[in-house]
Amino acid sequence: MRSITGVSHVSLSVPDMERAQWFWTTVMGFQVAIEVPGATVCVHRGSGTVVGFRDHAGSVTGSFDETRVGMDHVALAVASVADLQEWTAWLDQHDVEHSEVVESDLGHHLNLRAPDRIAVELFVLRSEVAVALGLG
Repeated sequence: MRSITGVSHVSLSVPDMERAQWFWTTVMGFQVAIEVPGATVCVHRGSGTVVGFRDHAGSVTGSFDETRVGMDHVALAVASVADLQEWTAWLDQHDVEHSEVVESDLGHHLNLRAPDRIAVELFVLRSEVAVALGLG
């Protein structure tokens, strides 16, 4: 069987590189690892999660729409529901649009919007779902 060791990175198309960098570093706690004209790669050192963004030579226009073909959202794992509550306060301090913490059959969700309305979810997976998926 050919191997996959995990998700390498997520790359987003954005019209405003400066605003995207502010969001991913100041709000989400990532650090800039690589920055070249038109492209930035950020890493979250605690989790090893990598998010990149690029403006495709200034040709990116409009805003994100999860109802179109392509990506629906980026989901980032969070350790606990208490952590999700801390995130809501942090997002409020930074005027970032977000939902309340919602419980579902899969776990607990906090949905928010990055610049250009890119859908981001902070997610706590239920332990029994992790076991059913072979992850726990």
